[in-house]
Amino acid sequence: MQASPSISKVLVVGPKGSGKSSLLCRIIFNSMEECDQIPGQFLKFSFSTGNGDNVSFLFKEVNNLPTPEKKSAYILTLNSNNKADFDDLPNLLSMTSDKKVIIALCMSDLHYSAAFWVEDVKKIIGKRNIKVVPVSSKTGENVKQFMLDLSEMVLT
Repeated sequence: MQASPSISKVLVVGPKGSGKSSLLCRIIFNSMEECDQIPGQFLKFSFSTGNGDNVSFLFKEVNNLPTPEKKSAYILTLNSNNKADFDDLPNLLSMTSDKKVIIALCMSDLHYSAAFWVEDVKKIIGKRNIKVVPVSSKTGENVKQFMLDLSEMVLT
């Protein structure tokens, strides 16, 4: 990997109820109990990849696209139990096509009731280089892997 940038600004975007705030709470506080409403606030977080790379992030939850914010990457959250999120995916991808994107397929702990899953999202993505990581903010499932993938994305 390349040397870490001083800080990577990442906008967290997605439909209402897709898990934006919950994912940020799990990443930053490793808990859902400590988190208040955070939309629109900048949240700084440093992550160690385990191989010597430390990545500093400045996260901001954004509810509407397009945004005038300057950014280095996007986290796109989708609620896997809400088919409307899947239906809105092509539109969201068109509004984020200018930057690096990683998709957090939220509520993976409820995968048995999912309206769509990773394979469905990959069909929409096509040949774009976008990782899709199923995560659960409630249980913390795959959040570390998500952060490793996000770190790799911003470092390359």
